[in-house]
Amino acid sequence: MKRFILFNSPIFWDSTKEQEQYLSPLGLGYIATYLEKAGVDVKIVDCVKERKSVNEIIDFIDVASVDYIGINIFTQNYEIVKYIIENITSSCTCFIGGQAVKSLYKEILDWNVNIKTNIIIGEGEFIIPALVNDKCIQKPEEVNGTKYVYRVNASSEYFPKDISNIYLNRKLLGNEILVNHYGQNEIAIITSRGCAFDCAFCGGAKKLNKDIPIRIRSEESVIKEISESLEVYPSVQSVRILDDLFLRNSKSIDLANSIFSKFPQLTWRGMVHVVPLANALDKVIDLKQSKCKELFIGIESGSERIRKRINKLGNVEEIINVSKKVLQNGIDLKGYFILGFPDETLEDFQQTYELAMKLKEISSNTPGNFRTSVFQFRPYHGTQLYEEIVNGKGILHGCEFNEKISKFKGRSQFNFDFGNYSKEPDEILDEYIIKMQRIGEE
Repeated sequence: MKRFILFNSPIFWDSTKEQEQYLSPLGLGYIATYLEKAGVDVKIVDCVKERKSVNEIIDFIDVASVDYIGINIFTQNYEIVKYIIENITSSCTCFIGGQAVKSLYKEILDWNVNIKTNIIIGEGEFIIPALVNDKCIQKPEEVNGTKYVYRVNASSEYFPKDISNIYLNRKLLGNEILVNHYGQNEIAIITSRGCAFDCAFCGGAKKLNKDIPIRIRSEESVIKEISESLEVYPSVQSVRILDDLFLRNSKSIDLANSIFSKFPQLTWRGMVHVVPLANALDKVIDLKQSKCKELFIGIESGSERIRKRINKLGNVEEIINVSKKVLQNGIDLKGYFILGFPDETLEDFQQTYELAMKLKEISSNTPGNFRTSVFQFRPYHGTQLYEEIVNGKGILHGCEFNEKISKFKGRSQFNFDFGNYSKEPDEILDEYIIKMQRIGEE
């Protein structure tokens, strides 16, 4: 039987002792599920959760005697994954995938790699088993020595057109239960693929992925996955929905209510954009009835100037109205913010801080609580802002850990940067990141 190990790639070079929680790599879980269905002996090694160092991973691969390895890659850990693949001595075949590959594959083709390497652009659960079993009918888009590029988009034979029929064997993920903000045992699910938005800082933006249509899972499919998850993990108390499109319009609120009415023992948390809720404020109470515990909103900035700069839909007034309605109905709210966008000024920082403080003030008089999650802007490969920066001043430096903003537990995985692209010095940017994150700790 062919042996395949999928690695959730590390974000630190060295082994760490921090006790942060990390989401399980659901994307690798789907690939593992379909490899197993194809008769392959497959295992997932979560290098992040297991705190494996780069050298430990290389040694592990070299002695594992496997036929195939797969690893995901991100802008943040590009150099780490490159080093791993260039330094393994195993004769296995390698697969490299992840959202960033669409923009990185030209660089990966130049890596000093001797083993056969399949670079997968797009979703891999169908094409990877076909390649492993020598049944792939799709020709590589590009070949450079032992490296082959395959693009899985809507025109590919291996594109998952109906994700309601995509199965996930959660047992392959190991014990994926996390203890959430409320002390509840929680699992995560994905209910859609593709994006309807065009945020300038995101590689998943709609205009960058015109060959990848939006796909929404059916109600029956989501109910089935939750039911099967409870069979695997009877102690689960909460479900976290990771994708942005679960609450995409008024009808989807009804859908959420219908789904979770089947599971009265569960609470749930999920992402939402401002505009869909702004157009359905009267239905927020239905979310509370469905036992929605917390919503995550990507606010990013309180500056209207910056919001337009990054293609963020909705204005500050709508953010306040939506947040107030959510909090008044006893649903907690977590606002995601990014500071340090290109050409951002002290005035922009202050407007964002004032918005966060306003939302915190509102929550002090409501049943719902508001907290923050604050990031320094990072230019990701292939995004609109990345291209603008590269064509202008260029990327300032490689990915580095920012010790100065690491003041709070559980956030070291988020405190990386590629340089400061705002108009303010590092000290001012760090100061605002810290004091805005402190709002979420109070």
